[in-house]
Amino acid sequence: MEKYIETGTLVDILSALQSCAYTGTTRVIAKGIDRQCFLSWQEGQLTLADYDRLTPKRLYQILGKSIKFSFGNFSEDGGSIYASLAEVVKTGATTWDNIEKIILTKVILVLERLLPYRCTAYPEPQMHLDIAYSVDRHGFAITEIITQLKQRQEKWKKYAPVISSPETVVRVRPGALETIDNKTALSHLQRWVDGIRSIGDIAEALDQDPLTLAPLYHLWFKQNWLETCNATKQVSLKTLPVILVVDDSPIVRSMLSKALAPNYEVIATANAMEALGILNRTQVDLILLDVTMPEIDGFEFCRTIRKINKFKDTPVIMLTAKDGLIDRARGHLAGTNRYLTKPVNPEELLEAIRSYV
Repeated sequence: MEKYIETGTLVDILSALQSCAYTGTTRVIAKGIDRQCFLSWQEGQLTLADYDRLTPKRLYQILGKSIKFSFGNFSEDGGSIYASLAEVVKTGATTWDNIEKIILTKVILVLERLLPYRCTAYPEPQMHLDIAYSVDRHGFAITEIITQLKQRQEKWKKYAPVISSPETVVRVRPGALETIDNKTALSHLQRWVDGIRSIGDIAEALDQDPLTLAPLYHLWFKQNWLETCNATKQVSLKTLPVILVVDDSPIVRSMLSKALAPNYEVIATANAMEALGILNRTQVDLILLDVTMPEIDGFEFCRTIRKINKFKDTPVIMLTAKDGLIDRARGHLAGTNRYLTKPVNPEELLEAIRSYV
């Protein structure tokens, strides 16, 4: 599986990852809006989706809130998530069927928000969470997910043209609040309907399915309490700088991805040959480069890309345990912009990156 998938529809991307029996995490970014999600995969089946980077702690938060169970005894940093879920099932606190229902609902609601847009996927095979369901350790088949998404699209059509999707943004008509004597409706409209948030945004904040809000909002349209701002929410895309991490250590790649993810698009790879392929397929703003790697080391990789006109000015920060003067000189001669020694202080790293990007 390549480290980068060309832009396409969400369905195309899901189908491609299914067909290659992908295992790992995938970051999916919607084009034209400020929205992304993270998907967890097990041999071509989806196992989790969320807007935040996936962690065991996040999964336990999602489940704990729904089944009223405390996952405090389960470690975030070690052990099998599947084994932890199996232990919870053994206690009788919930069932595998209930766990699957909760997570599948989460997956569908997350994917629905990206469905209308063209997307770009950045697979991270090294970021693998051991998530699966039932005794046979299965995930969710993509065909089932696509079917459910299509069924929901048909349901949204019932409320068109005023409400056609979760991205519909509404506001209260001028003077309408003074005519509303329903205290519950009045409180909701005053609190949530601001002409900025979409119905999907409001539903997410309320931890509800937006399709449960749609008939209510449709009724309020008929009562002339609401009007649309735009047919669909259009948010200016917050373009994040892209950082390519080249390091053969999965621990280092994971650490760097987590440290940089809030402010940067991170593409991580384990070797220089794959890194060259990524550079040829996508625009990279900065490279974090390990020195000691098999086959092609960091010095040789840096010298190679500096000979290519397209990459001669791309900032390169070397990360290595070698802190000698000779190594620093070799890095400088190879064309690196900065030389940081491991273990790298996150604040020092971010400061160094900000000086170039």
